[in-house]
Amino acid sequence: MRVRISSIKINPGRREAEPKAVEELARSIAAVGLLNPITLDQHNTLVAGLHRLEAAKLLGWTEIECTAIGMNTVQAELAEIDENIVRTRLNRRELCEQLLRRKEIYEMLHPETKAGAAQAAGMNRAIGNNVSAKLAPTTKSFVEDTSEKTGMSKRAVSRLLQIANNLTGDARRIVEANNMTQDTALKLSRLQHDEQVEAASMLAAGTMESVEQYQEYQRERRRAIAMSRPLSDDPPVDTRTEAEKEQEKRESLDGLVREFCRVVEYFLNQMKMYQGCADAFAEMSQPQISQVWDSAAAVDMAIISFSKAVKAIQAENENGGHDNEN
Repeated sequence: MRVRISSIKINPGRREAEPKAVEELARSIAAVGLLNPITLDQHNTLVAGLHRLEAAKLLGWTEIECTAIGMNTVQAELAEIDENIVRTRLNRRELCEQLLRRKEIYEMLHPETKAGAAQAAGMNRAIGNNVSAKLAPTTKSFVEDTSEKTGMSKRAVSRLLQIANNLTGDARRIVEANNMTQDTALKLSRLQHDEQVEAASMLAAGTMESVEQYQEYQRERRRAIAMSRPLSDDPPVDTRTEAEKEQEKRESLDGLVREFCRVVEYFLNQMKMYQGCADAFAEMSQPQISQVWDSAAAVDMAIISFSKAVKAIQAENENGGHDNEN
């Protein structure tokens, strides 16, 4: 069956399509057509085929061929994936793909397990908002369920998920072509996306012996750039008008809010892979745990101050409203 592309819904938090892969797929579809339809659930939400969908959009299509599935079909696929993981000798790439697909299905069947639901509920409760009990997790996390169903350890599931979610396609191809270890792939996945290919290429070429050496190389490079900045003995003269200063202050605050939201989103995405801090901390060294603890304490104090300020503003607005009525 065919469906209008504009009517297709994509769940928030889903891994984004890779632009290069979409372009390659679009060229293939333009040449031979769409060989495999995308998959939608009964609510017209995309289940499988994000790259195919984005390629169709790139080609200017308004409709696309799809297969609609019900919950029974989804549960059957989940059981099939579990059997593949247990009984089939999958390589790392195949195992990562199977885990990603299993995660999509599991979170579709149990949306309350999605990362962010419990955190959002907790933050709302902290500032005094009434939160429905439906937001609380009612079933096992994806990592726990996968571990029980497949016999893999929770640590192994978490590590493979991080590689699957964070390692870019270009970096993954270099890793697989050079038979790099899972530990190396995991460390590469923790780098910024624009650093992963460079680091993997240098490891493949032998110019770097480890990801840690590459990170030290990056730090030295940043120090060298900072040291090369010209210095002046004279203090800079501020020629801005008061209006310009006020505008820059507003822009700076906007930037601060955006950066805070970006960091929180990144943290929640990382927690999504581990399905909880306990599994994430199991991967960290003691200095890393201490650093996270100190940062979390600082954020906690900031949230408390923010909560007090919000409540004060709300109280002031309510009092102001009563004064106006009188």
